[in-house]
Amino acid sequence: MNSVIAYGIILLILLLVYFRTTKIKSSTDEYFVLNKTENVFGVSLSFYASGMGLWILTAPAEVAWWGLGYDVIGYAISAATPFLLLFFLGPKIANLVPGGATLPQFINIRYGRTAQIVVSLVAIIYMSAFLVAEFASINFLFPSIAEVSGLRIMILVGVFTYAYLKKSGFKASYITDKFQGIGIILLLIVLFSIWFSQNSFSEIVNYSKLGGLGTFETFSLKSALAVILAVTAAEIFSQGYWQRTFSAKNEKTIKKASIISAVGAFLTILLIGIAGDVGAGKGLESPTLSFIGQLELNLFSSVLLVSLCTLLVASSIDTLENAISSTISLDLIGKGAKEAQYITLAIIHFAIFAAIYVTNIFSVFLVADLLATCLVFPAFYKLKSKSKDHFLLVPFVFSLLSVFIYRYIFIDLTNNPGGIFIPTDLYGLADLNTFLIGFLTSIIFTFAYDKISK
Repeated sequence: MNSVIAYGIILLILLLVYFRTTKIKSSTDEYFVLNKTENVFGVSLSFYASGMGLWILTAPAEVAWWGLGYDVIGYAISAATPFLLLFFLGPKIANLVPGGATLPQFINIRYGRTAQIVVSLVAIIYMSAFLVAEFASINFLFPSIAEVSGLRIMILVGVFTYAYLKKSGFKASYITDKFQGIGIILLLIVLFSIWFSQNSFSEIVNYSKLGGLGTFETFSLKSALAVILAVTAAEIFSQGYWQRTFSAKNEKTIKKASIISAVGAFLTILLIGIAGDVGAGKGLESPTLSFIGQLELNLFSSVLLVSLCTLLVASSIDTLENAISSTISLDLIGKGAKEAQYITLAIIHFAIFAAIYVTNIFSVFLVADLLATCLVFPAFYKLKSKSKDHFLLVPFVFSLLSVFIYRYIFIDLTNNPGGIFIPTDLYGLADLNTFLIGFLTSIIFTFAYDKISK
């Protein structure tokens, strides 16, 4: 695609998203959350759009290219399980913190200030890794499908998302999610229709089998379980989901929106994963582009793909920018919307700079996932009663120590690329044993410490 046309489409999409926010009138509180006003349709679209970033076009296909049947299914499940967890936890926490905007506010009420800071830091590490990964994906993917500069697109997305977040914060992010969500769904339907028209059903079945979709091995199952556990634990600390949960009208809204979003996320990632396996079966050499590389990029399909990529990246990036700045402002420094605006600007500069030079964001993701896995059970254990900081901190710290002791004793550190602190297996993938030990010991230490304290 000609660079002038590509830049024009990207700019047009970003302008449409921006103009959607120009008539928004918001209060100071709405910079962080909407006051229990949103219905099932809006929350469902917002959950889906904010969770479906640019990564969906590359990561599921790459997992499928390298992995087997369990990996494809496991990755799709991992996209849905955070919403299923919100189905159970969301209504309870929204009722316990009626004026809340973030999960750490619930932690502060239940455990105390120190616990709130720890949970906030874990959430910020994870969301920052996600934000950097999204910007890095721009730098990789856009030049691959159009003759454009990845850095220029990163700057454009950063400028436009900041422009509407500075004015209206979360309210702008939420309202644009509706527009972005509908656009993403329609464009995905059209692109998959094109892909299906280029491949008969028998070809899809045969090539996907060649790509490994019909092969189910134990190591593939272990990898899939590790991803499900790690992603579910980490995503539940993603504050963008909690801002939307606190904005929902009532319990029924949260539950219905969670189910709809879970189904949508599962089907999206599963289909792209299957397409990735087809690409592997056809012999495409680039794992990351094993879905996109199959599309015959004429002008029409290129316009669709560039439009989809722009909507995907804007919807996830504005969510993460506002969620990180809200967590820092509300939960760490105790400030308001004005300070959050400056924090958002600083976050954008950091993320673009990091995205240019980052070489292995996967390691940061794994560390954040491990922290979340050790924290998730202690964080929600005292759902119905108040407690003290140490009821969360002691199980969290000791489960982390257990993980590092396990890796020091049982992992071949000379051959394992992650060493003691990064939870990888010999292949550099997420290590199921490490994550299981972190999760199970956090449960054991939580129950044990609770009993001892009584």
